[in-house]
Amino acid sequence: MRGLLLLALAFLTPVTALANLPPLVGDPKAPVKLVSFAAPPSSIACAGTSARLIEAAALPPKVWQVWTPPVPPVGVAAYVPPPPPSTEVYSFSVDADGHVTDLKRASGPGGTIPWAIDEPAAIIASWRFAPGAPAKDCTIDLAPRYSPIAEASPARLFEALADDPRAPNPPLRKALAAGSDCDGPTRRRPQTIVYPDLRPFDDKTVDPAWAGLRFDIDAAGAARNVRVVAQHGEPAFADAVASAVAEARYFPGPPRAGCAVAFKAMPKATPPPQHAPPPADDDACKITQAELNLPETKFFPPTFGKRRVGGRAVLRFDVAPWGQIGAIEVLEAQPAAAFGDAARMLLMSARPKAPPTGYRGCVVPIVYAIPAIPEDEY
Repeated sequence: MRGLLLLALAFLTPVTALANLPPLVGDPKAPVKLVSFAAPPSSIACAGTSARLIEAAALPPKVWQVWTPPVPPVGVAAYVPPPPPSTEVYSFSVDADGHVTDLKRASGPGGTIPWAIDEPAAIIASWRFAPGAPAKDCTIDLAPRYSPIAEASPARLFEALADDPRAPNPPLRKALAAGSDCDGPTRRRPQTIVYPDLRPFDDKTVDPAWAGLRFDIDAAGAARNVRVVAQHGEPAFADAVASAVAEARYFPGPPRAGCAVAFKAMPKATPPPQHAPPPADDDACKITQAELNLPETKFFPPTFGKRRVGGRAVLRFDVAPWGQIGAIEVLEAQPAAAFGDAARMLLMSARPKAPPTGYRGCVVPIVYAIPAIPEDEY
């Protein structure tokens, strides 16, 4: 049935609990670098005009280490990794509500991208522009810059940690442990972990507050000398985090100094772009939502779920007489193609009941909306 609407509610957890996929193992002797990106500009050039950015989050720094294969056989030239790209260009449009649509990564010169392509896209998709001024063919270059991680400032290291505090990159963890005896094979085990109440800071802005702290542990297991090393956003966020860390208790043991921890609030949810429903057609497929038998659990594209960015997709498909879905075509995916890919996989798992002649030309929009934060997640 044309105009059939499927609402896909993601099962999202707090940002601090989500982990990225582990990076490729690099050469342990290769230099480790910290990748930084250009800050969001106040306005972005578009076709014949510019779009004024009113709310945006910067891309957090990433850790990168050159990957090299095993030692080649005698007579085989050693592998020379390509240089990392110095440009990272994305194109998009801005709708009348000020939301990003038609987001794509532009191909360009450069080597292998040492980070997930969807991650910058998810952050850009969360940006909000001035409403009432739609624009097309907007472009932005994230301009990655590389520096040795050993030369990175504590603020940059904690910014990278805050983006993924539960599963830090091993080189990042090592860099944060420099000059500290807190991290290692004889780390102190926590007896009581006190988590800060971040509810007053969650879902407030697409550029949420974060804080990185260091603290010591005395022989009795009490957290001592808690200090905020780096922070972003409301100062009250760092105060709340520091108060919670100070209440943590560890099992008795050797004193430790310079332990590192980071917390980050959940970003504000970005709703799916508005859309017009597919036109009705009395001769089209008359399958109902119940007859599609879609799985109840519908996950977001991971990076967009982490940034709490909603999306939608419009699919066309056929249904065989035995219920198999085929000939799936993504007619539209917003704000990025990742939602079309997710909707395609979702639809492939459907097993509807069909008449002996099957169905042809079914059109269905699938909306990925951000659910409210449940109280029992705290």
